[in-house]
Amino acid sequence: MEPIEAEETTGLAEELRGHLAEPEAGRLRERLAAIHPADLARALRELAVAEQVTLFRHLPRDQAGAVLAEMDDQSLLTLVQALDQGEVSEILDRMPPDEAADVVETLPEEQAEQILDRLPEAESEEIQGLLQYGESTAGGIMTPDFVAVHEDMTVGQALEHLRKSASGEGAFYVYVVDDHEHLVGVAPLRRLITADPATPVHAIRRPDVISVTADTDQEEVARLVTKHNLLAVPVVSRENRLLGTITVDDVIDVIHEEATEDIHKLGGVAGDETVFDAPARSVRRRLVWLLINLPTALVAATVVGLFEESIRAMAVLAAFMPVVAGIGGNAGIQTFTVIVRAIALGDLTRANTRKVLRREVLIGLINGAGIGAVAGLVAFLWKGNALLGVVLGLAMVTNMVIAALAGTLVPMALRLLKLDPAVGTGVIVTACTDSFGFLSFLGLATLLLRFLQ
Repeated sequence: MEPIEAEETTGLAEELRGHLAEPEAGRLRERLAAIHPADLARALRELAVAEQVTLFRHLPRDQAGAVLAEMDDQSLLTLVQALDQGEVSEILDRMPPDEAADVVETLPEEQAEQILDRLPEAESEEIQGLLQYGESTAGGIMTPDFVAVHEDMTVGQALEHLRKSASGEGAFYVYVVDDHEHLVGVAPLRRLITADPATPVHAIRRPDVISVTADTDQEEVARLVTKHNLLAVPVVSRENRLLGTITVDDVIDVIHEEATEDIHKLGGVAGDETVFDAPARSVRRRLVWLLINLPTALVAATVVGLFEESIRAMAVLAAFMPVVAGIGGNAGIQTFTVIVRAIALGDLTRANTRKVLRREVLIGLINGAGIGAVAGLVAFLWKGNALLGVVLGLAMVTNMVIAALAGTLVPMALRLLKLDPAVGTGVIVTACTDSFGFLSFLGLATLLLRFLQ
């Protein structure tokens, strides 16, 4: 299948719309077979719901399931609700259990139950078993399809078992279990293939297998896979019983999902919002965040209100207030972006907290001195007042240090309070840089007002 660039999605959607208008469906099915599921999922979003349903019904069940797995939650929900429940059940029956569980999880509870009732009992129970785990846990993203062999098997028996296995995932490693299905080791495929067929599996297994429990956070799973360069990681119960595996493609999805969520939260946007969401849905979510931001803006306004007399006496101060607050806010964003990401990656620990704090304050001082000198020179050349330039420069240095302190300490404090640093950091840091920026600039100006005039 030829990959399609994102810019070509609209053209693909128009092409498919043209095929839908043809009386014969042969060319449409032939074209659909040549399109990668991810590209087809993007193109579907450009079509009306009725066109999506018609096109979707021309897909083989296997391909339809692969397309559903690539769709965002809102688009998937809209399409599934437009299809017959029998059709959806047939598609889910052909999907890997973990992907089918992801689809079911996006549906309203009543509809999900009705669709699960239509599935064969074994598949339904398997999907419901996966749904019992938290959405962002290892159990929630694992697949129960894996290859495991008994430790007393020979290599030849293990290879024969592997050939007969119906599992399409988890074959990067062959996991070794005992009589009670406890994970006791792992045998990489290469070692199995090159070993003598008569060799016992327990003689070539690696006992130091890296595993996670079903309730491990998916971010921790992603860190483990990245750190140890794994292609898959087994999921075990608290009794070390093998439950499933998480493959590297699932981890890539987790990394993408978590990075997107953090970026959205830093900007005060819902983690699952997309450009295809209905305006009403986006307004409801964004408005709440903006209302939360309003009190912090009022705090900064209150600080400015304390210096009304100084501003009235020297109106030029008002012209430079946005400079101090704006540069400080930008510096705060730079700092807390680095810190929040370090927390997410596990790079920031209690042991190196002081070192990181000293580093950020030093950066703030140096940047503040540099930007303060330039801003002060501009103020002098523009207004012909050298002291005004000094006041502006000192205020810039002060606010840059405040930005470094707030940008480092606020996300760390939120983490200690068991809160997501990506959610509240931006609001608090902006409030600090605005308020202290105005306080330092207008406070210094008030102290030196008679000299400034």
